[in-house]
Amino acid sequence: MASITINTNLASLVAQRNLSQATTGMNTAMERLTTGYRINSGKDDAAGSAVSCLMEAQISGYDVAESNATMGLSLLDTAEGVLNIVGDYLQRIRDLTEQAANGTYGTSSMRAIRTEVEQRMLEINRLCTVIDYNGIQLLDGTSVAATSKAGVNLQVSNNSGKNNIINLKYTIFEAATITALFMSGNRHNTKYDPDNQNNHKNQEWYIRNDGQDTTALTARVQGANLTSPDGKKYDYSGNAYEKILDKDYDFQDDTRTIGKNMSCITAICDAVYTDDATAREFLSFIDDAISNVTERTALIGAYMNRVESAVDAISVQKENIVSANSSIKDADVATESSNYIKYQILQQSSATLLSTANQTPTIALNLL
Repeated sequence: MASITINTNLASLVAQRNLSQATTGMNTAMERLTTGYRINSGKDDAAGSAVSCLMEAQISGYDVAESNATMGLSLLDTAEGVLNIVGDYLQRIRDLTEQAANGTYGTSSMRAIRTEVEQRMLEINRLCTVIDYNGIQLLDGTSVAATSKAGVNLQVSNNSGKNNIINLKYTIFEAATITALFMSGNRHNTKYDPDNQNNHKNQEWYIRNDGQDTTALTARVQGANLTSPDGKKYDYSGNAYEKILDKDYDFQDDTRTIGKNMSCITAICDAVYTDDATAREFLSFIDDAISNVTERTALIGAYMNRVESAVDAISVQKENIVSANSSIKDADVATESSNYIKYQILQQSSATLLSTANQTPTIALNLL
């Protein structure tokens, strides 16, 4: 049986507790509606908050990985653009050399051909020397990617380990200068050794190891009197071009430091564009240079496709993580709106009833 008391107003205490709960519930719903998050602090959902933090770290990592891959695409695009120009120049040099090999051009015509070839070779060297991406020299052979043969690593995921990188092969970044294409990097050079840079000597660049006849070039450069396999004699006695040494031309030392001296181009042009025989033999060297550039361009294209696929994969992975994080952290606006209205009504009714409960002890006055 309920009693009438003055010191203890149980009805008021119950109304106060319900009013406090309604106010807390309304404030929580209001916070979720204004922030859009179901979890605004650890007390809302401790486990969910921890999982959401880890997912947000992954999402941020995927953003960076996507940016990394995009920068890699830009680097490849920059290198490809210059290589395309180099390829066009080499094709023009080949056309001119094929003209010179015809045997119908006199001294002045050969000199004109030689002049254009020399200028195009100089422009190839200039382009390869100045082109860079974010401080990385792409085609002069001095970058760490080329000298260390480590290539360039693209971090295309937010985790560590080799499965999260794409390595761009170092051959893309090797020197594409005239010296490199026709001498040190020529795979048919008798001194060519792809595994030992210090053995990339230029002395006998004009002597091939694939059996092709270079009698005319050899005689011209060495100043010798030689006979080709078909019996034709080439006598350049007393009119030699000294053997082309690393220290004399583009490469200043065994560390492959690129120098300003472009006299190798003069040496090549003077040795080649003297008569139709030397020009004809030089065609195979140009073909090797064009093949070198073409292979790099093809490799760049393959890498671009792979990196673009990685970007697509990153986008899908990021989308899935964002969706999962949303289901954990984001607020359901419909539910929170209903909760807000419910607690608002409870708060108002609790406040009204609290006022009534506070008047209950006055009934005791009627008994006095």
